[in-house]
Amino acid sequence: MKSEIKKKLDKNFSERRLRNSSIDLSVLKHYKSYAKTFADIHNGIAVLSDLTANWSYTYLGTIAERLHLPADEKKLEINGIWEDFLLERVYPDDLAIKHALELQFLDLVKKMDPAERFNYQANSVLRVEGREGQIMQLSHQIFYLDTPGPEFPQLALCCYTLLPETETSINLRNYILNQVTGVVHHLDGYGAKTSISTREKEILSCIKEGMISKRIAEKLGLSINTVNRHRQNILQKLRVRNSYEAVSVFNKMQQDILT
Repeated sequence: MKSEIKKKLDKNFSERRLRNSSIDLSVLKHYKSYAKTFADIHNGIAVLSDLTANWSYTYLGTIAERLHLPADEKKLEINGIWEDFLLERVYPDDLAIKHALELQFLDLVKKMDPAERFNYQANSVLRVEGREGQIMQLSHQIFYLDTPGPEFPQLALCCYTLLPETETSINLRNYILNQVTGVVHHLDGYGAKTSISTREKEILSCIKEGMISKRIAEKLGLSINTVNRHRQNILQKLRVRNSYEAVSVFNKMQQDILT
């Protein structure tokens, strides 16, 4: 089932004025070449989406082998704008945050002067299951590309690269970046609210106060097993190793929301 956020994105990308426009073949060829070069140099994955034609061109670097993707097919063409062959492997919480950030990004740049909007990108971190069942972290970046004509956006480029296994809090900040000025727009409150439930926030507050699972269970009227299950879910969602890191990272996420 599609989320409401993804439905809003799809609605934006299927507007009649956009679908009635088209991209010059020389412009498309230029960006296809760039996408392939990115995948080759960074050993990553690049997806170039033609929003006017509802069509995508996918270029797979060697990281595809670790993800058990068809690396022998260096180029895939997709009848659509979503790379579901990859996104279906992403943790649901991370995917929800990715979609929320992309909608915020689109809303932001659509209001800008055309000369400014192409200076921006949106960055997020996604957990993906690898070929051998291991959890891998991918950096995802999305750009809207400069094309002639009044319609926007016509082309989008998504780039995926592998992050170090030890990368945690610094990359938990899903954000929009002005590449020229360095100004950052943080994800609004939707992301954290989607990822961490109300009950998990209560448990995090208890952990912050130094309570052990037995005391938390007594305070919240839960069984110890339920508390421990919530604690494990929190570690997985925040991609941290222990409760101390979980409290630290969640506090940072809340600060980012208020920024």
